[in-house]
Amino acid sequence: MLVAFTLGWAIIYADRTSMYPLLSVIAAQLGLTATQAGLLTSAYFLLYVFMQIPAGMAGDRFGLKKVLLATYALVGIGVLGLGLAGASYPALIGFAALHGLGAGAYYPAAYGTLLQLVPPRQRAFSSAILGIGMALGMLAGLAMSGPIYERLNDFRAPFWLLSIPTFLMLAYFWRAIPDIRSAKAPAWRDYRQILADRELWLINLSTFTAMYGFWVAVTWGPTFLKLERGFSLGQAGFYTGLVAITAVPGGLVWGKLADRFGRKPLAMLLLPAAGLALLALAQVRTTPAIIGALLIFGLFSNSALTPVMVAWTADIVSQRYPGLMGAAIGAFNCVIMSAAIIAPIVSGFLRDITGSLVPAVIAGGALVLAGSALLLFLPEKTMERV
Repeated sequence: MLVAFTLGWAIIYADRTSMYPLLSVIAAQLGLTATQAGLLTSAYFLLYVFMQIPAGMAGDRFGLKKVLLATYALVGIGVLGLGLAGASYPALIGFAALHGLGAGAYYPAAYGTLLQLVPPRQRAFSSAILGIGMALGMLAGLAMSGPIYERLNDFRAPFWLLSIPTFLMLAYFWRAIPDIRSAKAPAWRDYRQILADRELWLINLSTFTAMYGFWVAVTWGPTFLKLERGFSLGQAGFYTGLVAITAVPGGLVWGKLADRFGRKPLAMLLLPAAGLALLALAQVRTTPAIIGALLIFGLFSNSALTPVMVAWTADIVSQRYPGLMGAAIGAFNCVIMSAAIIAPIVSGFLRDITGSLVPAVIAGGALVLAGSALLLFLPEKTMERV
């Protein structure tokens, strides 16, 4: 089961991030502004975020496995459409949005299943293992799309190639994933309790700031390195993907420590460190310094931080709101991934008005540091207090 979830996450991330190194190419070929190019990723995440809570609620009611299989098929159709029919801006927007709609169910289905089956003291570490798929898929998508484009001279080629493993995952899911659903159908008043929980909102919002900084770096990082630091397209995508290399061991180590010593001490370390690393990226210019900043940023952001925060959420939900894990995890990911809608557009806008992506990277790092303050209002030992 864990292997299937990890591979499925890797493929979704490869599908998703393969577009980022090509944003400047797509913009040049279709005559788009930076804001319009950023809207391609925002259209994806708009539907992705929209699906989080409905998918979690449907999974709690009808079975998380059924929801995952139906929506993962949409993922395959979306990426195949990008590859075969994505020759115009409206087509790219439409198929990116369809891919996002299907991928939006994956997080609540995968994590909602996993976090109900593993014991509390293994939640962060198990989530970190699943997060390896994010890191490896992100590295693959960022590293492969530029060279494939340069070899085939077609920005759509990476998408149709990635559609093959995407469709193959459906058969693997059918065999490997158990079907988890609530013993009774949840009522709307049950969901209102989740949406009104102050501690869940503090976790959600602090993680949102971390994800904002991450998506600034990943979506516009290749363009930043290519146009403002002089790297080739292939180098820019590969170097941006370095954040995934340190995220894998970082997530496993932080997850293990969070299971042993608590969620808050680890979060108080990871979030400020990620913000400082992103601020450093905006200032450094030499290749070793850029590589170092990206590796350090990966060690403390997204795949390294999210397992701690999602386990923290599961600690609260399993004791306060049993049977609503899918919806709660969907709400968590809905909030944090809205950063992926906002960050590309805001960053593209800042570039349009300043002529540089440096202000966008600085704004991302500053927001991550501001989000660290929200953690001060969370109790030290949420699980034990409950």
